Amino acid sequence: MTKKRVYLITGFMCDERIWSRVETLLQDSYEFIYIPIPNENSFEKIVKKIHIDDENINLIGFSLGGYIASYYALKNYLKINKVLVISSTLCSLNDDEIRQREFALKLVKEYGFSILNDKKIKTLIENKNDNSLIALIKDMYKNNGKEKFINLLQATTYRKDLSNMLQKSNTDFNFLYSEDDILLDKNWIDTIKENTNFLFESIPSDTHMIPLEKADYLKDYISRIIN
Repeated sequence: MTKKRVYLITGFMCDERIWSRVETLLQDSYEFIYIPIPNENSFEKIVKKIHIDDENINLIGFSLGGYIASYYALKNYLKINKVLVISSTLCSLNDDEIRQREFALKLVKEYGFSILNDKKIKTLIENKNDNSLIALIKDMYKNNGKEKFINLLQATTYRKDLSNMLQKSNTDFNFLYSEDDILLDKNWIDTIKENTNFLFESIPSDTHMIPLEKADYLKDYISRIIN
């Protein structure tokens, strides 16, 4: 049986391990190709560095990778089959988020790079007592390092809202997210739902880390959408 090829773009300060659980569940049916986020300081530069030599591309992006995957798909729509956006809303950041990121950037430049603490990580996951998951998130963050952190912050803080481009697009976009994910803009989701025919599906959870905590659900979702 020929495996369906799927390209994966990960999230902020993550690596290919974010996909490890769902890849294991689907390895007999899909060929997964991991695309690391290019170490650039603007979205335009990031997208220009992504080269997918394929047609009818199936593209999955998690969190920041969801925005990058969507931006790539909108610019290369003739090559795209389906886009799956996981735990991501494709809009600009609000003023509070921008100030927080600018402050974080200033701290790193002045005092050095430090990994996420447990308290912050627990806001992103459903199982607050999963120490192995917390350790994995910390290790991915650490392995990406200071330079990647600075570049990604600079590239992603002043991002544009993709709503207008999405509403004009005929590309097959699909959105999967947790109902109570604190990182998502629910108003943006409601607006896009009203103005497009894209498929939106929510999970009764507060986890942002769907590929790691809801791998069984994501497995079924991918199997339904990319069949």
